[in-house]
Amino acid sequence: MTRFIPHALAGAALLALCGTASAQITVRAGLTHIAPNSSASDAVGPMLPGPPSGISLEVKNKSTLFLSVAHGLNPNMELELALGYPPTHDVNAKIASHLPPHVVVFNGQKLAEVRQIAPTLFFNYKFGEADSQWRPFVGVGINYTNFDKRTSTAANNALNGGPTDIRLSDSWGLAGQVGVSYRINERWSITGALATARVKTKLTTTTAGVQRNVDIRFRPTVFTIAAGYTF
Repeated sequence: MTRFIPHALAGAALLALCGTASAQITVRAGLTHIAPNSSASDAVGPMLPGPPSGISLEVKNKSTLFLSVAHGLNPNMELELALGYPPTHDVNAKIASHLPPHVVVFNGQKLAEVRQIAPTLFFNYKFGEADSQWRPFVGVGINYTNFDKRTSTAANNALNGGPTDIRLSDSWGLAGQVGVSYRINERWSITGALATARVKTKLTTTTAGVQRNVDIRFRPTVFTIAAGYTF
């Protein structure tokens, strides 16, 4: 069911964006760099030291392709559905130095690969006139994040004591962005934007029936550069 939600959200938003035949539609495509800025609690569960356990996680940066569709409501306002190719992030271990050497050896090692699907719907306000060459804008919206593919590495299996299943809860949160667009002509433009969102998830690992949990919060910094074409 959770895998269906991002597709339903995207489909509903696209219908809203393209709801009228006379609507001004802008399609943007480019590159985006995601710095998750993750903050994770110590792992809790059976057969862990502590509390605190001294075992935590860090989600690494990733770049990917960007795509969005925007519907101009009037010369200064638009709805934008930001999508893009779902990135897969490395998840590395953060191990406290006071733990036993056979545990500390995993510090910095990759424990998992996790793919995220994170459609975000923005309401953007664009400053200036419709024919201005430079147009700064600000946007507020809502983000949905689903972690749909999760792979445990050999290091994670060894740390947990056997083959490990990984699950992450979905997240809904507020999002915001600021940016500027450069108008090349009446059809083409270049846009740069810096966005963030409130994302949180509970990571649950299961090894031979034993569950352990980590709470993760993200304050991502997402930088995007994209070319736009207006219909």
